[in-house]
Amino acid sequence: MSSRRQSPKILKKADNAPLTRADLQYDLLTSLFSDANEVFTDPFPSQVDDRPARSRVTFRDLYVNAIMNSPKASKLLKDKMFETPEFATHFAMLSLLTNVGRINTTMSFFPEMKTTIRTYHPVPALQKTSGSLQDAPRLKSILKAVVYDYDSPKIATTLRDCRSRIDTGISPPTHIANLIFILANETVSVSKLHFSSEVDFLDLFTSIQLSSHSRARAFLWLVYNYYEAAAKPSEEPDSAVGSDTNPFSDPARPGERPPFDQLTEAEAALENVDPDDEKEISENLTSQRMQFLAAQSPKNLSKGGKNSTRDDESVINIESAMKPKPKGKHRGPAGASKSRSTATGAEGFMNQPVSSQLFDVQYRSSPHRSSPLQRRQPRLIASPVRYSPYVRSHWANVGWTRLSPPRTLLEHAWHVVTLSDPLADSDDEMQDEHCRNDYVQRLNIVCRLRGKDPTPEPE
Repeated sequence: MSSRRQSPKILKKADNAPLTRADLQYDLLTSLFSDANEVFTDPFPSQVDDRPARSRVTFRDLYVNAIMNSPKASKLLKDKMFETPEFATHFAMLSLLTNVGRINTTMSFFPEMKTTIRTYHPVPALQKTSGSLQDAPRLKSILKAVVYDYDSPKIATTLRDCRSRIDTGISPPTHIANLIFILANETVSVSKLHFSSEVDFLDLFTSIQLSSHSRARAFLWLVYNYYEAAAKPSEEPDSAVGSDTNPFSDPARPGERPPFDQLTEAEAALENVDPDDEKEISENLTSQRMQFLAAQSPKNLSKGGKNSTRDDESVINIESAMKPKPKGKHRGPAGASKSRSTATGAEGFMNQPVSSQLFDVQYRSSPHRSSPLQRRQPRLIASPVRYSPYVRSHWANVGWTRLSPPRTLLEHAWHVVTLSDPLADSDDEMQDEHCRNDYVQRLNIVCRLRGKDPTPEPE
């Protein structure tokens, strides 16, 4: 039997890798959201029809209505869920996976994503409509923001809180999204109490050799047990047996958890199979993402922006160093002093070795270049002339000369420790070409490591 140690809790996929039906456990989600038992009390009035609060609804309607009643759900999202029930179901399915902790919060699901701190993943099984699935952090914030009257002033944070509220007549004890957060947080105790170490609670949403329908029924039984059913008078709040009225219990043993249906490998392979049309949708979404990135790159390069302006003001690059200063802007001693300072800086830069002058150009064609920040870093290294309110050392006004033989790492470290002034201005750090080479080597290492795992394998 699979356990949580063998099946990972959080989905981890490379950027642009699609989430398949097996990743989502789509058959499990379909069983959950197609269940027709109207046994759950919805504490909110319906956002879709005229159904009043505290009506009995299915799990699908309960979960969708909780999302639509969240203050963090935008009007555009609510309108789309109202107009397209299929999109509402798909959005709720992905939200449920985020709710139980299966979806990594670094994942995004819309091709027009611009941030670099998330990874894009098409979800073809859930993207057959025109609505946006947004990203995992937004889904989680929508679920966290749901407000339930009885959660004020203190929200329920444990399963014991939920059962205690039910015993005092408060039903449901909390909203459905918060209850699932609690179940995910107490997965060890839930698994030990209700599944007898047979399976982990979070394994219900992973690929294990138990039928999707039986896992879905066990999940609904567990939710009903803490959301609706009042414990028997002789039971303690943490009893493993639910109410006799639990519609998802084992028919042969009222109140008991329904049994799991064990599958063979051949039977398990027949579940969560990706159809051909979804593979085509995945390819189209990935291509759309690539086109968006290709269209964005020239705009980012041509558009200067504030950061680019600051760089041009603080660093003298090759073009600005070689262009003569316009005459007539600065007159008198102050203007002459500034002109001399700029000319001296340009002269010092041009006295560098040719390889140093071309470092920025070579870096732009490097395969390791991957972000605007990295594109700006070589300019900070390529030019020793930067604005500083302090008096420059004589190293800033002379060209670097190539020293031989080159220092080893130990020799250079000893040189820096013994001769560098820790209180000196940072503009005077690169005193000779040895220091410059040290910075270049560090930058090259950072560029090679960027985009790899935290602990890359030796090359």
